[in-house]
Amino acid sequence: MPRVLGVIAEYNPFHNGHAYHLEQARSAAGADYVVVVMSSCFTQRGEPALLSCGDRTAMALSCGADAVFALPAVWSARDAEHFALGGVALLDGLGCDAISFGTESADPEQLMAAARLLEQPDEDFRESLQRQLDAGLPWPAAVARAAQAVQPGMDALLGQPNSTLAICYLRAMLRLDAKLDVVPVARTSGYHETTLTSGAPSATALRGAILRGDWAQAEKAMPAATFRILREAASAAQLHRPGALDAALLYRLRSMTQEEYADLPDVSEGIEFRLRSAAMNARSREDMLQSAKTRRYPYARLSRLATHALLGFSQAQLTTLPLPDSALLTGLRRSASPLLTCLSQRSRLKLLSRSADLTLSEPWIAAELRAQDVWALGAGLPAGHLLSQRMTTVP
Repeated sequence: MPRVLGVIAEYNPFHNGHAYHLEQARSAAGADYVVVVMSSCFTQRGEPALLSCGDRTAMALSCGADAVFALPAVWSARDAEHFALGGVALLDGLGCDAISFGTESADPEQLMAAARLLEQPDEDFRESLQRQLDAGLPWPAAVARAAQAVQPGMDALLGQPNSTLAICYLRAMLRLDAKLDVVPVARTSGYHETTLTSGAPSATALRGAILRGDWAQAEKAMPAATFRILREAASAAQLHRPGALDAALLYRLRSMTQEEYADLPDVSEGIEFRLRSAAMNARSREDMLQSAKTRRYPYARLSRLATHALLGFSQAQLTTLPLPDSALLTGLRRSASPLLTCLSQRSRLKLLSRSADLTLSEPWIAAELRAQDVWALGAGLPAGHLLSQRMTTVP
């Protein structure tokens, strides 16, 4: 049987570092095929993707992926734990043999030790964590300090963004009892670097260059095939630029009742009051988030909360949401067509590849159609964008 490697990604947008990861991961895993589960239209930090799901799918297929499945917004726009849980559930359900991720620490035993500590905490860790929270630390910092107290060296590991996400993938595997081989690939650049490099750029720096119109720098940081896709989308005015949904978001936040704020996912410790107050006075999304953020209420958490409000996600909806029982195929490399036969034999999930397959009776599909329509609004595209889009294929 073919060996299938799974990757969870955003590709916002796809750059040289992503191409390097796919090449290294395929080789290290001895994989015949690479399946990518990719954020559809909203990212883990709660921001709309710069390019459409179709364009980012085409980028991935042009540079090493054999098939791309969507990670719907009900998982992609969540905190790292739920982002990872949705992605791993899809890879495991599809029947992948292994999972690969980029990480600052490529020691799988160290990563798994951290995952076990967080997923199966003992009394010492729980007590230490509560002390850190009582001292006013935000959740990520409190977890890192508590872990360091019971296992020295963990604070450095949990302070690295990609390693933290890698640990979430491993925690999801433990929770789901997923038997995936783990193939970490060492990351050679910083996640939040603002200086663009050609070898292993950060997506943050690349988006900055694109939004400034610095095409020469962007071209150096991207494979040729993905740069062409980017320029075509930009020429067609189909990039989703920051601020495109600001008016819609602020209208939504200013018109919500206090009960609706309280029903937002992951609301606690009065964060909803701070967000509401900031929304009443802000002129833009960025202005609102910068005004509302504190050490206890970090930017990314507030950003996700704002997006949940915009998309109409509630705590009850996401808490009761079952793990995916179907997977939306957004793209396939035609030379990898035998992979579909392989997945149809292995998968515990229903494979969806046509708009006719999307039924509103499945909660994640109804939420995804709404999220896609909201994304399309900011990109200047008509509603029904997902339903009108054909599956992407490349040779």
